[in-house]
Amino acid sequence: MQERYTSSAETYDLIYADVIDYEATARQLTELIRACKPDARTLLEAACGTGAVLEPLQAEFDVHGFDLSDDMLRVARTKLPGVDLRPGDMVDFDWGGRFDAIVCMFSSIGYMTDYDSLGAAYGRFAAHLVPGGVVIVEGWLKPAAFIPGFVGGNAAGDERLQVHRVSTSWLEEGGRVSIVDLHHLVGRPEGVSYFAERHRMGMFTADEHVQALESAGFEAEHHPDLFMGRGTYVGVRREDP
Repeated sequence: MQERYTSSAETYDLIYADVIDYEATARQLTELIRACKPDARTLLEAACGTGAVLEPLQAEFDVHGFDLSDDMLRVARTKLPGVDLRPGDMVDFDWGGRFDAIVCMFSSIGYMTDYDSLGAAYGRFAAHLVPGGVVIVEGWLKPAAFIPGFVGGNAAGDERLQVHRVSTSWLEEGGRVSIVDLHHLVGRPEGVSYFAERHRMGMFTADEHVQALESAGFEAEHHPDLFMGRGTYVGVRREDP
Protein backbone atom coordinates (compact mmCIF):
# COMPACT_ATOMS: atom_id res chain seq x y z
CA MET A 1 0.00 0.00 0.00
CA GLN A 2 1.57 3.29 -1.12
CA GLU A 3 1.38 6.77 0.32
CA ARG A 4 -1.45 8.79 -1.18
CA TYR A 5 -0.91 10.62 -4.45
CA THR A 6 2.39 9.05 -5.40
CA SER A 7 1.89 6.73 -8.39
CA SER A 8 -1.63 8.11 -8.90
CA ALA A 9 -0.31 11.60 -9.71
CA GLU A 10 0.29 10.47 -13.30
CA THR A 11 -3.30 9.25 -13.78
CA TYR A 12 -5.20 11.65 -11.50
CA ASP A 13 -6.25 14.10 -14.22
CA LEU A 14 -7.32 11.28 -16.51
CA ILE A 15 -9.60 9.77 -13.84
CA TYR A 16 -11.21 13.10 -12.95
CA ALA A 17 -11.54 14.57 -16.44
CA ASP A 18 -15.12 13.24 -16.70
CA VAL A 19 -15.92 13.82 -13.01
CA ILE A 20 -15.01 17.48 -12.43
CA ASP A 21 -15.53 20.43 -14.78
CA TYR A 22 -12.53 22.52 -13.74
CA GLU A 23 -13.48 25.50 -15.90
CA ALA A 24 -16.95 25.64 -14.29
CA THR A 25 -15.40 25.17 -10.84
CA ALA A 26 -13.06 28.11 -11.46
CA ARG A 27 -15.96 30.30 -12.60
CA GLN A 28 -17.97 29.45 -9.50
CA LEU A 29 -15.01 30.08 -7.21
CA THR A 30 -14.46 33.44 -8.87
CA GLU A 31 -18.10 34.40 -8.35
CA LEU A 32 -17.98 33.42 -4.68
CA ILE A 33 -14.74 35.33 -4.10
CA ARG A 34 -15.91 38.45 -5.95
CA ALA A 35 -19.19 38.45 -4.02
CA CYS A 36 -17.22 38.75 -0.77
CA LYS A 37 -14.20 40.72 -1.93
CA PRO A 38 -14.69 42.38 -5.34
CA ASP A 39 -11.11 43.63 -5.56
CA ALA A 40 -9.47 40.24 -4.82
CA ARG A 41 -6.30 39.82 -6.86
CA THR A 42 -4.07 37.22 -5.18
CA LEU A 43 -5.11 33.61 -4.56
CA LEU A 44 -3.51 30.64 -2.83
CA GLU A 45 -4.72 27.08 -3.26
CA ALA A 46 -4.09 24.72 -0.34
CA ALA A 47 -3.59 21.13 -1.51
CA CYS A 48 -3.36 22.29 -5.12
CA GLY A 49 -2.68 18.80 -6.46
CA THR A 50 -2.02 18.77 -10.20
CA GLY A 51 -3.00 22.42 -10.58
CA ALA A 52 -6.15 21.56 -12.53
CA VAL A 53 -8.25 24.36 -11.03
CA LEU A 54 -5.41 26.87 -10.64
CA GLU A 55 -4.88 26.72 -14.39
CA PRO A 56 -8.24 28.36 -15.30
CA LEU A 57 -8.12 30.61 -12.22
CA GLN A 58 -5.05 32.30 -13.72
CA ALA A 59 -7.39 34.30 -15.92
CA GLU A 60 -8.74 36.13 -12.86
CA PHE A 61 -6.06 35.98 -10.16
CA ASP A 62 -2.36 35.96 -9.43
CA VAL A 63 -2.27 32.31 -8.36
CA HIS A 64 -0.04 30.32 -6.02
CA GLY A 65 -0.32 26.84 -4.54
CA PHE A 66 1.10 24.24 -2.17
CA ASP A 67 0.70 20.50 -1.70
CA LEU A 68 2.18 17.70 0.39
CA SER A 69 2.81 15.50 -2.66
CA ASP A 70 5.96 16.19 -4.65
CA ASP A 71 4.57 13.94 -7.39
CA MET A 72 1.41 16.03 -7.73
CA LEU A 73 3.44 19.25 -7.72
CA ARG A 74 5.62 17.85 -10.49
CA VAL A 75 2.53 17.47 -12.67
CA ALA A 76 1.23 20.92 -11.67
CA ARG A 77 4.47 22.60 -12.69
CA THR A 78 4.07 21.33 -16.24
CA LYS A 79 0.74 23.20 -16.48
CA LEU A 80 1.72 26.29 -14.55
CA PRO A 81 5.20 27.42 -15.59
CA GLY A 82 6.31 30.42 -13.61
CA VAL A 83 3.67 29.94 -10.87
CA ASP A 84 5.00 29.68 -7.31
CA LEU A 85 4.15 26.12 -6.24
CA ARG A 86 5.63 24.82 -3.00
CA PRO A 87 5.57 21.72 -0.80
CA GLY A 88 3.57 22.31 2.37
CA ASP A 89 1.16 20.94 4.95
CA MET A 90 -2.12 22.71 5.76
CA VAL A 91 -1.56 22.48 9.52
CA ASP A 92 1.74 24.35 9.66
CA PHE A 93 2.58 26.02 6.33
CA ASP A 94 4.18 29.46 6.43
CA TRP A 95 4.19 31.19 3.05
CA GLY A 96 5.63 34.46 4.27
CA GLY A 97 2.82 36.67 2.98
CA ARG A 98 -0.92 37.23 2.82
CA PHE A 99 -3.49 36.69 0.08
CA ASP A 100 -6.89 38.03 -0.86
CA ALA A 101 -8.33 34.53 -1.20
CA ILE A 102 -7.50 30.95 -0.24
CA VAL A 103 -9.26 27.94 -1.69
CA CYS A 104 -9.08 24.31 -0.57
CA MET A 105 -11.03 22.13 -2.97
CA PHE A 106 -12.06 18.57 -3.79
CA SER A 107 -12.41 17.46 -0.15
CA SER A 108 -8.71 17.92 0.63
CA ILE A 109 -9.66 19.29 4.06
CA GLY A 110 -10.71 15.72 4.87
CA TYR A 111 -7.07 14.83 5.47
CA MET A 112 -7.48 16.64 8.76
CA THR A 113 -8.51 13.64 10.86
CA ASP A 114 -9.41 15.34 14.14
CA TYR A 115 -10.86 18.65 15.29
CA ASP A 116 -7.47 19.97 16.47
CA SER A 117 -5.90 19.54 13.04
CA LEU A 118 -8.99 21.04 11.38
CA GLY A 119 -8.68 24.08 13.63
CA ALA A 120 -4.95 24.29 12.95
CA ALA A 121 -5.53 24.35 9.19
CA TYR A 122 -8.17 27.05 9.48
CA GLY A 123 -5.84 29.01 11.74
CA ARG A 124 -3.11 28.91 9.09
CA PHE A 125 -5.59 30.00 6.43
CA ALA A 126 -6.57 32.99 8.59
CA ALA A 127 -2.92 33.88 9.17
CA HIS A 128 -2.37 34.03 5.41
CA LEU A 129 -5.36 36.20 4.50
CA VAL A 130 -5.66 39.96 4.53
CA PRO A 131 -8.51 41.35 6.67
CA GLY A 132 -11.64 40.86 4.61
CA GLY A 133 -9.97 38.04 2.69
CA VAL A 134 -12.01 35.03 1.62
CA VAL A 135 -11.53 31.32 2.26
CA ILE A 136 -13.50 28.66 0.39
CA VAL A 137 -13.29 25.06 1.55
CA GLU A 138 -15.01 22.11 -0.09
CA GLY A 139 -15.61 19.53 2.62
CA TRP A 140 -15.34 15.76 2.71
CA LEU A 141 -18.37 13.62 3.55
CA LYS A 142 -20.24 14.35 6.74
CA PRO A 143 -20.46 11.48 9.27
CA ALA A 144 -24.08 10.69 8.41
CA ALA A 145 -23.35 10.55 4.66
CA PHE A 146 -20.53 8.00 4.66
CA ILE A 147 -21.50 4.45 3.60
CA PRO A 148 -19.18 1.84 5.17
CA GLY A 149 -18.41 -0.96 2.77
CA PHE A 150 -19.21 1.13 -0.30
CA VAL A 151 -17.38 -0.02 -3.43
CA GLY A 152 -16.87 2.50 -6.21
CA GLY A 153 -15.21 2.44 -9.60
CA ASN A 154 -13.92 4.66 -12.40
CA ALA A 155 -12.39 3.90 -15.77
CA ALA A 156 -10.79 6.28 -18.26
CA GLY A 157 -8.25 6.40 -21.04
CA ASP A 158 -7.49 5.72 -24.68
CA GLU A 159 -5.47 3.27 -26.79
CA ARG A 160 -2.21 4.41 -25.16
CA LEU A 161 -3.21 4.59 -21.50
CA GLN A 162 -6.09 2.97 -19.64
CA VAL A 163 -6.80 3.37 -15.92
CA HIS A 164 -9.35 1.38 -13.94
CA ARG A 165 -9.77 2.39 -10.31
CA VAL A 166 -11.79 0.60 -7.63
CA SER A 167 -12.35 2.02 -4.15
CA THR A 168 -13.25 0.20 -0.94
CA SER A 169 -14.10 1.96 2.32
CA TRP A 170 -14.73 1.52 6.02
CA LEU A 171 -14.68 3.44 9.30
CA GLU A 172 -12.34 3.59 12.26
CA GLU A 173 -11.95 5.55 15.52
CA GLY A 174 -15.55 5.64 16.59
CA GLY A 175 -16.94 6.35 13.16
CA ARG A 176 -15.33 9.75 12.60
CA VAL A 177 -12.39 8.70 10.40
CA SER A 178 -13.06 7.11 7.02
CA ILE A 179 -10.59 4.83 5.31
CA VAL A 180 -10.67 4.67 1.52
CA ASP A 181 -8.37 2.32 -0.36
CA LEU A 182 -7.95 3.16 -4.06
CA HIS A 183 -6.83 0.22 -6.22
CA HIS A 184 -5.46 1.14 -9.66
CA LEU A 185 -4.96 -1.08 -12.70
CA VAL A 186 -2.99 0.83 -15.33
CA GLY A 187 -2.51 -0.41 -18.87
CA ARG A 188 0.16 0.91 -21.23
CA PRO A 189 1.57 -0.47 -24.49
CA GLU A 190 4.48 -1.98 -22.54
CA GLY A 191 2.25 -3.80 -20.07
CA VAL A 192 -0.14 -3.59 -17.12
CA SER A 193 0.74 -2.44 -13.61
CA TYR A 194 -1.11 -2.32 -10.31
CA PHE A 195 -0.83 -0.13 -7.22
CA ALA A 196 -3.00 0.88 -4.27
CA GLU A 197 -3.12 3.95 -2.03
CA ARG A 198 -4.79 4.40 1.35
CA HIS A 199 -6.58 7.64 2.29
CA ARG A 200 -7.52 8.40 5.93
CA MET A 201 -10.04 11.22 6.04
CA GLY A 202 -11.77 12.86 8.98
CA MET A 203 -15.49 13.53 8.87
CA PHE A 204 -16.98 16.64 10.46
CA THR A 205 -20.46 18.07 10.67
CA ALA A 206 -21.30 21.38 9.05
CA ASP A 207 -21.56 22.95 12.50
CA GLU A 208 -18.06 21.74 13.38
CA HIS A 209 -16.60 23.27 10.23
CA VAL A 210 -18.36 26.58 10.87
CA GLN A 211 -17.33 26.59 14.53
CA ALA A 212 -13.67 25.87 13.65
CA LEU A 213 -13.67 28.65 11.05
CA GLU A 214 -15.24 31.16 13.44
CA SER A 215 -12.75 30.22 16.17
CA ALA A 216 -9.95 30.90 13.68
CA GLY A 217 -11.25 34.41 12.99
CA PHE A 218 -13.77 34.06 10.16
CA GLU A 219 -17.38 34.95 9.62
CA ALA A 220 -18.44 31.66 8.08
CA GLU A 221 -21.33 30.13 6.15
CA HIS A 222 -22.19 26.61 5.05
CA HIS A 223 -23.37 26.05 1.47
CA PRO A 224 -24.61 22.44 1.25
CA ASP A 225 -25.07 22.06 -2.50
CA LEU A 226 -22.09 23.70 -4.19
CA PHE A 227 -19.54 21.76 -6.27
CA MET A 228 -19.78 18.02 -5.49
CA GLY A 229 -22.51 18.50 -2.87
CA ARG A 230 -20.46 17.48 0.15
CA GLY A 231 -20.76 20.88 1.80
CA THR A 232 -18.75 24.01 1.04
CA TYR A 233 -17.68 26.57 3.64
CA VAL A 234 -17.12 30.23 2.83
CA GLY A 235 -15.40 32.42 5.38
CA VAL A 236 -14.47 36.10 5.43
CA ARG A 237 -11.55 36.97 7.67
CA ARG A 238 -12.37 39.46 10.40
CA GLU A 239 -10.40 42.67 10.71
CA ASP A 240 -7.15 42.58 12.67
CA PRO A 241 -7.71 43.57 16.34
